[in-house]
Amino acid sequence: MKTALRVAALVLTAIIGLWALGHGIALAGAVRINPEEHENMLRYLVEGSVFIAGGVSVLSLAIQQLYCWRTHRKGSGLLC
Repeated sequence: MKTALRVAALVLTAIIGLWALGHGIALAGAVRINPEEHENMLRYLVEGSVFIAGGVSVLSLAIQQLYCWRTHRKGSGLLC
């Protein structure tokens, strides 16, 4: 049961991280598609950069947890 919970948490974390990263890249790309909308350009850049940073952060947490889980199999908690 503990292994299933860990796998589910890692999969969910990876999916959320990939979605946030992809959404941030799409928002940043929207600036190039609609350059005539100057009032929304700053909003797209800030929102896109926050999503990209959040996606990278969540993905790095998932990778770190996977590495920790694979090397220290005797840990009792979900996080090392």
